[in-house]
Amino acid sequence: MSIDDALGMAIDAWLAADTLRAAGGEANGYQWKCLLLPDGTHIRMTVDGRTEYASVVGDAIMYQGRSVSPRGMTLAIAGEGRNAWRELVIRRPGDAGWVRASVLRSRIERAARQPQPQPQPTTPADSMAAAARCMSDALRSAMVLVEHVNAQTARQHEERRRGACRRETDKLGDDCAFE
Repeated sequence: MSIDDALGMAIDAWLAADTLRAAGGEANGYQWKCLLLPDGTHIRMTVDGRTEYASVVGDAIMYQGRSVSPRGMTLAIAGEGRNAWRELVIRRPGDAGWVRASVLRSRIERAARQPQPQPQPTTPADSMAAAARCMSDALRSAMVLVEHVNAQTARQHEERRRGACRRETDKLGDDCAFE
Protein backbone atom coordinates (compact mmCIF):
# COMPACT_ATOMS: atom_id res chain seq x y z
CA MET A 1 0.00 0.00 0.00
CA SER A 2 1.40 3.38 -0.92
CA ILE A 3 1.84 6.19 1.58
CA ASP A 4 -0.94 8.17 -0.11
CA ASP A 5 -3.36 5.27 0.20
CA ALA A 6 -2.44 4.70 3.84
CA LEU A 7 -2.88 8.39 4.63
CA GLY A 8 -6.20 8.46 2.79
CA MET A 9 -7.45 5.46 4.73
CA ALA A 10 -6.28 6.96 8.02
CA ILE A 11 -8.05 10.23 7.25
CA ASP A 12 -11.21 8.33 6.26
CA ALA A 13 -11.15 6.39 9.53
CA TRP A 14 -10.51 9.56 11.54
CA LEU A 15 -13.34 11.40 9.78
CA ALA A 16 -15.74 8.52 10.32
CA ALA A 17 -14.86 8.33 14.04
CA ASP A 18 -15.04 12.13 14.43
CA THR A 19 -18.40 12.23 12.67
CA LEU A 20 -19.72 9.50 14.96
CA ARG A 21 -18.50 11.35 18.06
CA ALA A 22 -19.99 14.67 16.94
CA ALA A 23 -23.35 13.06 16.21
CA GLY A 24 -23.55 11.21 19.49
CA GLY A 25 -22.96 7.82 17.93
CA GLU A 26 -24.85 8.31 14.67
CA ALA A 27 -22.99 9.38 11.56
CA ASN A 28 -24.33 12.42 9.72
CA GLY A 29 -23.59 12.51 6.05
CA TYR A 30 -24.55 11.26 2.63
CA GLN A 31 -23.81 7.58 1.95
CA TRP A 32 -22.84 7.26 -1.72
CA LYS A 33 -22.51 3.51 -2.27
CA CYS A 34 -19.26 2.65 -0.41
CA LEU A 35 -18.24 6.29 0.18
CA LEU A 36 -19.51 8.27 3.18
CA LEU A 37 -19.57 12.03 2.58
CA PRO A 38 -19.71 13.52 6.10
CA ASP A 39 -21.74 16.59 6.95
CA GLY A 40 -19.76 19.64 5.81
CA THR A 41 -18.27 17.95 2.74
CA HIS A 42 -17.92 20.21 -0.31
CA ILE A 43 -18.44 18.89 -3.84
CA ARG A 44 -17.51 20.62 -7.08
CA MET A 45 -17.81 19.98 -10.79
CA THR A 46 -16.23 21.95 -13.60
CA VAL A 47 -17.85 22.00 -17.04
CA ASP A 48 -17.10 24.31 -19.98
CA GLY A 49 -14.93 26.58 -17.85
CA ARG A 50 -17.49 27.12 -15.08
CA THR A 51 -17.33 25.51 -11.67
CA GLU A 52 -20.43 24.54 -9.71
CA TYR A 53 -20.44 23.72 -5.99
CA ALA A 54 -22.62 21.70 -3.65
CA SER A 55 -22.25 20.68 -0.02
CA VAL A 56 -23.44 17.95 2.29
CA VAL A 57 -25.82 19.28 4.91
CA GLY A 58 -26.95 16.66 7.42
CA ASP A 59 -27.57 13.61 5.29
CA ALA A 60 -28.32 15.38 1.97
CA ILE A 61 -26.30 16.89 -0.85
CA MET A 62 -27.57 20.42 -1.36
CA TYR A 63 -27.13 22.00 -4.80
CA GLN A 64 -28.78 25.33 -5.57
CA GLY A 65 -31.08 25.00 -2.57
CA ARG A 66 -32.39 21.51 -3.31
CA SER A 67 -31.41 18.00 -2.28
CA VAL A 68 -29.79 15.97 -5.08
CA SER A 69 -27.93 12.74 -5.59
CA PRO A 70 -24.43 12.79 -7.10
CA ARG A 71 -25.94 11.67 -10.42
CA GLY A 72 -28.65 14.32 -10.09
CA MET A 73 -25.97 16.96 -9.61
CA THR A 74 -24.11 15.93 -12.77
CA LEU A 75 -27.40 15.89 -14.70
CA ALA A 76 -28.33 19.37 -13.45
CA ILE A 77 -24.93 20.81 -14.35
CA ALA A 78 -23.97 19.04 -17.58
CA GLY A 79 -26.89 16.87 -18.69
CA GLU A 80 -26.56 13.28 -19.86
CA GLY A 81 -23.31 11.50 -20.65
CA ARG A 82 -21.39 12.25 -17.45
CA ASN A 83 -20.21 9.78 -14.83
CA ALA A 84 -20.53 11.28 -11.34
CA TRP A 85 -17.59 9.24 -10.00
CA ARG A 86 -15.26 10.74 -12.62
CA GLU A 87 -16.71 14.26 -12.73
CA LEU A 88 -17.23 15.16 -9.07
CA VAL A 89 -14.36 16.34 -6.90
CA ILE A 90 -14.72 16.03 -3.12
CA ARG A 91 -13.30 17.93 -0.17
CA ARG A 92 -14.31 16.46 3.18
CA PRO A 93 -13.88 18.25 6.51
CA GLY A 94 -10.26 17.84 7.52
CA ASP A 95 -9.01 17.09 3.98
CA ALA A 96 -6.06 19.18 2.81
CA GLY A 97 -7.27 19.33 -0.78
CA TRP A 98 -9.79 18.20 -3.34
CA VAL A 99 -9.89 14.55 -4.42
CA ARG A 100 -11.81 13.01 -7.33
CA ALA A 101 -14.66 10.75 -6.15
CA SER A 102 -13.34 7.83 -8.23
CA VAL A 103 -10.00 8.01 -6.37
CA LEU A 104 -11.76 7.90 -2.99
CA ARG A 105 -13.85 4.94 -4.12
CA SER A 106 -10.81 3.03 -5.43
CA ARG A 107 -9.02 3.58 -2.09
CA ILE A 108 -11.96 2.09 -0.21
CA GLU A 109 -12.27 -0.87 -2.60
CA ARG A 110 -8.52 -1.53 -2.47
CA ALA A 111 -8.58 -1.44 1.34
CA ALA A 112 -11.47 -3.93 1.34
CA ARG A 113 -9.47 -6.33 -0.86
CA GLN A 114 -6.37 -6.15 1.36
CA PRO A 115 -5.99 -9.21 3.56
CA GLN A 116 -6.31 -8.36 7.22
CA PRO A 117 -3.11 -8.99 9.20
CA GLN A 118 -3.27 -12.09 11.34
CA PRO A 119 -2.47 -11.68 15.03
CA GLN A 120 0.96 -12.92 15.97
CA PRO A 121 1.02 -15.99 18.22
CA THR A 122 2.02 -15.18 21.77
CA THR A 123 2.58 -18.66 23.25
CA PRO A 124 4.15 -21.85 21.90
CA ALA A 125 0.67 -23.43 21.82
CA ASP A 126 -0.61 -20.56 19.66
CA SER A 127 2.38 -21.03 17.33
CA MET A 128 1.69 -24.75 16.98
CA ALA A 129 -2.02 -24.12 16.33
CA ALA A 130 -1.14 -21.57 13.62
CA ALA A 131 1.31 -24.04 12.03
CA ALA A 132 -1.32 -26.79 12.11
CA ARG A 133 -3.84 -24.48 10.39
CA CYS A 134 -1.29 -23.65 7.69
CA MET A 135 -0.48 -27.33 7.12
CA SER A 136 -4.18 -28.17 6.96
CA ASP A 137 -4.75 -25.44 4.36
CA ALA A 138 -1.74 -26.65 2.35
CA LEU A 139 -3.00 -30.25 2.47
CA ARG A 140 -6.46 -29.18 1.28
CA SER A 141 -4.88 -27.28 -1.61
CA ALA A 142 -2.72 -30.28 -2.53
CA MET A 143 -5.78 -32.58 -2.51
CA VAL A 144 -7.60 -30.24 -4.89
CA LEU A 145 -4.59 -30.34 -7.24
CA VAL A 146 -4.41 -34.15 -7.07
CA GLU A 147 -8.12 -34.45 -7.89
CA HIS A 148 -7.66 -32.07 -10.84
CA VAL A 149 -4.69 -34.07 -12.21
CA ASN A 150 -6.61 -37.36 -11.79
CA ALA A 151 -9.57 -35.93 -13.70
CA GLN A 152 -7.27 -34.71 -16.49
CA THR A 153 -5.57 -38.11 -16.74
CA ALA A 154 -8.90 -39.96 -16.86
CA ARG A 155 -10.11 -37.62 -19.59
CA GLN A 156 -6.98 -38.32 -21.68
CA HIS A 157 -7.56 -42.07 -21.52
CA GLU A 158 -11.12 -41.86 -22.79
CA GLU A 159 -11.79 -43.16 -26.29
CA ARG A 160 -11.19 -40.41 -28.82
CA ARG A 161 -13.69 -41.70 -31.35
CA ARG A 162 -17.24 -41.36 -30.18
CA GLY A 163 -20.68 -41.60 -31.65
CA ALA A 164 -20.75 -41.61 -35.45
CA CYS A 165 -16.96 -42.01 -35.64
CA ARG A 166 -16.93 -45.43 -33.96
CA ARG A 167 -16.50 -48.54 -36.08
CA GLU A 168 -19.75 -50.21 -34.99
CA THR A 169 -21.72 -47.26 -36.37
CA ASP A 170 -19.84 -47.19 -39.68
CA LYS A 171 -22.11 -47.67 -42.68
CA LEU A 172 -19.33 -49.04 -44.82
CA GLY A 173 -20.73 -52.54 -44.56
CA ASP A 174 -24.13 -51.42 -45.89
CA ASP A 175 -22.59 -49.35 -48.67
CA CYS A 176 -20.39 -52.17 -49.92
CA ALA A 177 -22.85 -54.99 -49.89
CA PHE A 178 -21.75 -57.98 -52.00
CA GLU A 179 -24.33 -59.61 -54.22
